[in-house]
Amino acid sequence: MPSSSADRAAIRRLLGDVEITPLGAGLDHRAYAVGDGLVARCGEGVEREAALLDAIAPRLPLPVPEPVIVGRGAIIQRRIPGRPLLELPRAERARFVPELLAFVEAVHALDGVDAPVDDTPPEAWGVDLPAPPPAERLTFIHGDLGAEHVFADGDRITGVIDWGDAAIGDPAIDHGRLLRDFGAPDHPRARFYAIATALEDLDYGVPLYRENALAALATLGHPVANDP
Repeated sequence: MPSSSADRAAIRRLLGDVEITPLGAGLDHRAYAVGDGLVARCGEGVEREAALLDAIAPRLPLPVPEPVIVGRGAIIQRRIPGRPLLELPRAERARFVPELLAFVEAVHALDGVDAPVDDTPPEAWGVDLPAPPPAERLTFIHGDLGAEHVFADGDRITGVIDWGDAAIGDPAIDHGRLLRDFGAPDHPRARFYAIATALEDLDYGVPLYRENALAALATLGHPVANDP
């Protein structure tokens, strides 16, 4: 993975000598606050992500990040206002479920999107769970629709970020994270991915993610939530 210094060099090639403040990092991407109301996203495939955002933004009912400069190894986006819903108590997130379900329906209905195909079967997720059969139909999916990637200001959802895992894949992956983090409707395929992604977040180790994962597993009745 490129170093923070490599990210900073890439950002400064695009913006000059700006202040750069780390915002967070996933497995493949890093985000930084830069300049006035901007965010830099660095990592493999960010140029593809920028093209994807330009293509899908006019077709979705909620905002997504707006790329303003695309460079080698970094994209500069306008910062989404508000704060991630992961910072809210679980009970307060439930009011966003209807809007998020409508958003996911719109995402899954998009056609002609240039995205990689992810046809990984459920059993390949490597978790000790009874796996459902493979999806009968693959659709365009966000692929990582956790509460950390949904921003809101008060009762208004202001944007959905981090489209680096977007793919043509199993729509239950998106529904699973909505079940995990928001208490969206429960069904067997969503439940599998809700538990599998909660277990992933336990391994990820970030305290807020672990706390959220344990609360989700307790709600879903998974025994890991009761371990000391």
